[in-house]
Amino acid sequence: MKMKAFVVFFILTHASQHASSVGVLEGEESVRLTCQVSGLPKNTKVVWSRFDLNPSTIHQHQDKYEPYVQNQQYSSRTSMSADALKTGDLSLALKTPHHSDSGIYTCTVHNDKSEIRRLTVWLQVTVLSGLQQGSFAMASEGMESVMLPFQVSRLPEDIKVVWSRLDLIPSTVHQHQDKYEPYLQNQQYSSRTSMSADALKTGDLSLTLKTPDHSDSGIYTCTVHNSQNETRRKYVMLQVTELPTFPARAFAVLAVVFAAGLAVYFWYNTIPVSQVEVEEGVWLVKLPCKTKVQLPDCAVVEWSRCAPKPMMIHSYQNGSDLLVVQDEFYCDRTKMEKEPLKTGDLSLTLREPWSRDSATYICTVHSHTKVWMQKVIRLTVKSVIKVVEVRECAKSVTLPFRTCVKLPGDATVEWCRMDTGTLVAANLNQPGKKKNSYRGQLNKNLLQTGDLSLTLIKPTQADSSIYFCTVCGYGDVLLQIFVHLNVQGRGF
Repeated sequence: MKMKAFVVFFILTHASQHASSVGVLEGEESVRLTCQVSGLPKNTKVVWSRFDLNPSTIHQHQDKYEPYVQNQQYSSRTSMSADALKTGDLSLALKTPHHSDSGIYTCTVHNDKSEIRRLTVWLQVTVLSGLQQGSFAMASEGMESVMLPFQVSRLPEDIKVVWSRLDLIPSTVHQHQDKYEPYLQNQQYSSRTSMSADALKTGDLSLTLKTPDHSDSGIYTCTVHNSQNETRRKYVMLQVTELPTFPARAFAVLAVVFAAGLAVYFWYNTIPVSQVEVEEGVWLVKLPCKTKVQLPDCAVVEWSRCAPKPMMIHSYQNGSDLLVVQDEFYCDRTKMEKEPLKTGDLSLTLREPWSRDSATYICTVHSHTKVWMQKVIRLTVKSVIKVVEVRECAKSVTLPFRTCVKLPGDATVEWCRMDTGTLVAANLNQPGKKKNSYRGQLNKNLLQTGDLSLTLIKPTQADSSIYFCTVCGYGDVLLQIFVHLNVQGRGF
């Protein structure tokens, strides 16, 4: 049974500014961002936006249709009531919420003359744990084939389906899309995998694996994504057992009696799933993984992240950490205990976790073709709004933002004011951005020092608002923080 969690809180800024928050689990059919305004005049236009995106417009609504540029991440996924301007219910419905939809949404109501109202909603989409998203598949050596099940509905266009095993290199087991695209398949699965020819039309994305072998046992990840972002993900635990030879009828009876019990035992004892939750701002977080299994000295320990794309987080072999295959975002941020193969403590420590680190991680221990153990950990890093208070007589105020993340040399750092979308400060000139009308200053060599803080000179009460800093690099949003600045009057 699906679980729903909705939390609403209010952030007080100036009198005309209102903010709320809504939480939803990934996998729900839709989520509603509430916006209620009464007594709307004629020629009213409603615009839902996310100022951390480009283009920022999510949805637009008015009596007379007017073409607009919508962010493609939200194409065919947003809607408002047809009589919204009459009833005053300007709420936005967002279909199939995804983790990447998490952020601050602004509902701006205005007419030809001026802005009427502005409300903000903070949406947090929480990804389901591996246990809730996983299923089992059982097989025995000697069987003709085994199917790894995955059924979905309402697939958008330009879809690619990738089945992978992150404990293998290369990790791709099978790939499917309308237009053929060459890919690097793990040779262990060559000529052994297939999907239905009309899989993208029917939504049956199940994978058929021929002649299953004991070495095929492991965690299989099916990732569904288009050119914009990932849309679906599921884990299937495959257990291929080495059973003695039985007559066909005897084997069938044995499978019926023990399949369910073996599957449950395999999931809870061999592939345990753990939940770790922290808030942004903590210095360290540990992803726990301990085992009593006697591991050989030649074993390799690999920590991997499943999404938004499979990536290597940390590797250990022969008494040393292997950082050459590590994803750059995690460079100098991960560490394992000393002699993990001897102590059995394979836990990974992650330095300065950010909301972007929220994901499902897999620890795999293997040697040659044998997988000794695996563990799945779901890490959730909750975003928090920092609060900075200062009096109007102050010469300056600093909105703090420091990071140890290794940033690329061409990374962009932008500080914006949330209620207006105005660019307050940036490390690079951004064509088309609203001109800076604030006294905002950034530090020199900020990408090298990691001090991305913003300094406002001579703050006034008019500067009270929520500010957000977005750091982009490698073609993605790397970091983002929110700071609520409250400038108190001189006589306070």
